Amino acid sequence: MEGTSQTLPYTIRFVGLLGSHSLGRNPKFMAMVDLGRESARRRISLAYGGGNVGLQGAVASTVFTNGGLVRGFIPVYIAIRRVYEPTYGVEHTVSSNYYKYFEMNHAVEAFIVLPGGVDTMEGLFSLISWASEGLHNRPISLLNIDGYLNNLIKFLDDTVRQNFMALNQRKLFISSFFVDELLDKLEFAKAFLGRGASYDEFANPERLDLELHM
Repeated sequence: MEGTSQTLPYTIRFVGLLGSHSLGRNPKFMAMVDLGRESARRRISLAYGGGNVGLQGAVASTVFTNGGLVRGFIPVYIAIRRVYEPTYGVEHTVSSNYYKYFEMNHAVEAFIVLPGGVDTMEGLFSLISWASEGLHNRPISLLNIDGYLNNLIKFLDDTVRQNFMALNQRKLFISSFFVDELLDKLEFAKAFLGRGASYDEFANPERLDLELHM
């Protein structure tokens, strides 16, 4: 899909990245490099979990080597052991994983969640919990490469159907299989947060009068 971000009235400048310190086994996951390149091209700065390994390390490396600003938030007990090797950009040590997400939440305008395991889901569900408690309303985007996050997305939809999550909280979550579209959707969600606008209509200007949303 052709990007629409050039027409958006607001451009996100700082995103938080949640992802694995492993590369996984699916070679398609290395599309993370494209996320890094596109983020750097759009001059989007990056906050992530530190280190230089895994999927999040691949994104951070690409943003950093393309001149983008990178900040790594890493628990001190991991930083001391250098489990994940040196951090790209500026490294901030925090006391725990909880405070890693806490500090990232205060620094960024939106989040991108990559394929990952328990640690990645810990961060995601912390953000979900904080949103349900009214502590933030930052858009959360899921880069659903090769359908890896399909079951997670279904779970989120089911929580709404079962009245365990409010619909307005569910609307904080967006997803795409493609890097360009995901970033466009993220910028759109930030620009029109709470206004009930449709990204699909926005991507087709013939179906949406933008002046109604400015």
